[in-house]
Amino acid sequence: MSVLENMAFSMRLKKTAQAEVDERVNWAASILSLEPYLDRFPKELSGGQRQHVAMGRAIVRNPDVFLFDEPLSNLDAALRHDTRVEIARLHAQLGATTIYVTHDQVEAMTLADKIVVLKAGEVMQVGAPMELFNKPANQFVAGFLGSPSMNFFQGSLSGKSDALDQGQFSGSGIETGDVRLVSTEKSIGDAVKLGIRPQHLVLDDNGPLEGTVSLVERLGTDTIIELKAADHTLFRFATADAINVTAGDVVRFGYDPEKVHIF
Repeated sequence: MSVLENMAFSMRLKKTAQAEVDERVNWAASILSLEPYLDRFPKELSGGQRQHVAMGRAIVRNPDVFLFDEPLSNLDAALRHDTRVEIARLHAQLGATTIYVTHDQVEAMTLADKIVVLKAGEVMQVGAPMELFNKPANQFVAGFLGSPSMNFFQGSLSGKSDALDQGQFSGSGIETGDVRLVSTEKSIGDAVKLGIRPQHLVLDDNGPLEGTVSLVERLGTDTIIELKAADHTLFRFATADAINVTAGDVVRFGYDPEKVHIF
């Protein structure tokens, strides 16, 4: 079937009047920029255009809820970005509730008003994107959201504050003051992990964290440096600045204690 026939299919099954079919198809085609392709067949369309037609088939039915099940998984990077923008624009224009399933945390962060993070069928955390990014409820959520992913350092809980959600960490050459204690059930001396995002490390010649550079990725707008700590833990530092380091250099870092987590 052509694009037009695909988009009209469900309405014709319901024996909708032709005038209404034409009106709804043209409306959906204008929203999705499909007017030039209404007479084309699937073999004449790109992957992104086919995804637009699939959305058009749903839009013409004027549903209360849209369900997207990994709609961008088969598209290349450029098409994923363009179609993601189209879906965001479509949601804003139609205002319908949209449930969007994805393994891509960038899609989740950029499209969602509310994210439900699942692991093996169990809900790990529910909240707004930046709430989950800044206050992850556990190590799984912390590691899933953010690119590059959060750094984790092995150590022990060296102290607990009077505030139940504050504690101190010792390990990997790092001794912290009070920082966010996610795993409040832990006792002093228990094994824990310290989580710091690569973007939240700060170059500091007197900082507590030392690493030997193993790889430098210069991405134009960002630089990502992979390092190895004294206990051989691999971690990353991400910055928008141009950093003049090469493999083998030793670099020290500090951090903002407000953006550090103990799991």
